[in-house]
Amino acid sequence: MNIRAPRKKTKGKKQRKRKRTVYRKRQVVKKAPQLPVDAIPAIADTAMDYERVQPESHPQENFQAGYDKGYQDGKYAGGEQMIDELLPPHMIFPDLSLKQIIATGVSMYHEHAVSLLIAEQVRDHILHALDERKPLSIVRLGDGELLTLAQETVMPVDVVRREGKFLEYAGVKVPDLDIRNRLAEAVAKADIVGIPRTRMPNYQLLVSPVFRAYGISFQERQWTDSLINYSLCQSGCLLPVLRNRKVLLIGNMAEPLAAVLAQHGISLAGMVAPVNGARDADRVIMIARQYDFDIALVSAGIAAVIITEELARATGKVAVDFGHMANALVKGDAVIH
Repeated sequence: MNIRAPRKKTKGKKQRKRKRTVYRKRQVVKKAPQLPVDAIPAIADTAMDYERVQPESHPQENFQAGYDKGYQDGKYAGGEQMIDELLPPHMIFPDLSLKQIIATGVSMYHEHAVSLLIAEQVRDHILHALDERKPLSIVRLGDGELLTLAQETVMPVDVVRREGKFLEYAGVKVPDLDIRNRLAEAVAKADIVGIPRTRMPNYQLLVSPVFRAYGISFQERQWTDSLINYSLCQSGCLLPVLRNRKVLLIGNMAEPLAAVLAQHGISLAGMVAPVNGARDADRVIMIARQYDFDIALVSAGIAAVIITEELARATGKVAVDFGHMANALVKGDAVIH
């Protein structure tokens, strides 16, 4: 008669197998280097997590889970935690969202706000200057310009270099205090200055410290959004200021941009390219002054601020810091309405 082996023997095999597995894990722990006592709790936590480990998930899922956790932690630290700290210990706002609380606070500070010209208002300023044959310079400040201005005024050079790894591509090799000073002078003299609306680091939050360093007041001139170049195009305000005008294009995208503008019947006065960084501004301005133009569109990185302001002042014409709008039109990412 065939008799099955007792069940406990099978169980014993599993037990012995489990013991061998545990033994191998313990051997690994014994061979680990001696750690400081204050690291033991962390080791214990890791060990407990190891016992509870689930089947390995997809790397993308791990990334998303980590991103979501970081987002929630950052949202709390950047908002809800501040409310926790500002409220007295005997008070809570259980029925108010973070957005509601912030909205109420913003409404109380309207008198401190700086008004920004919208696209239609900037269009009208340009048309008035063109009709009256008066100089007008419209420059824009992004993180590149603000970091350049921050050199040894708001930030040490090594911090600027770390935060602005793209600056050399944008036309400034840090440190460059001569370009910094020239850029500050251009901002101080420009007729309309675009400043960032976003409060991300190195954008709007850097504007006030930089302006204080150079004595630039918010009361002295007109302001607009630093993305006014896009707004002019998207709102249909670009074509009216270029139609029936002699347009000068300045920057490395001048030739392909000329082809796009020609499709809309826009007359070109000429092109100046290339622009080899901010230190090439003098040469570019000298060449540009030889053209008979009504309005210049300048797409030349950080150099555009210097070129735009000085060219408008020297020629009595209109000059606009056109930026990456040129790239967008050439690539088809934006369309002239």
